[in-house]
Amino acid sequence: MRSKTSNRQLAPEVVFFLVIMFMTSIPVNSTTCQEALGHAAPCIKYALGAAPLPPSPECCKGVDALADIMAFVNDGPKILCRCYHEIPPSVGVKSELAKKVTLDCGYQFDTPTEPGADCNSIWGIKSSNGT
Repeated sequence: MRSKTSNRQLAPEVVFFLVIMFMTSIPVNSTTCQEALGHAAPCIKYALGAAPLPPSPECCKGVDALADIMAFVNDGPKILCRCYHEIPPSVGVKSELAKKVTLDCGYQFDTPTEPGADCNSIWGIKSSNGT
């Protein structure tokens, strides 16, 4: 005799399916500057000119995480632009070195680094090989 599957037996499977559908259909909505700067922390000595290039593997892992933010977070490029411009000039980050670090890690962030740049009219990300 064939047993019937009860609603209670199917409930966990249905809930799991609905959770997966919900999670995969909604893009990540935000990230904070604190999170972004946390990813960039291993690169700060390079962006300050306090360590020779090329950057360390740990730094490039952080750049990978920043690239993910730019690619997968709503308004990720704008958020990272604003975060970059919130770093006080007294910290001493050199924009040309910051760009060099990202290039050495395989990315080209088209971020405006000049003071007063408009972060609302931004770009995206490219790999350094042009793709």
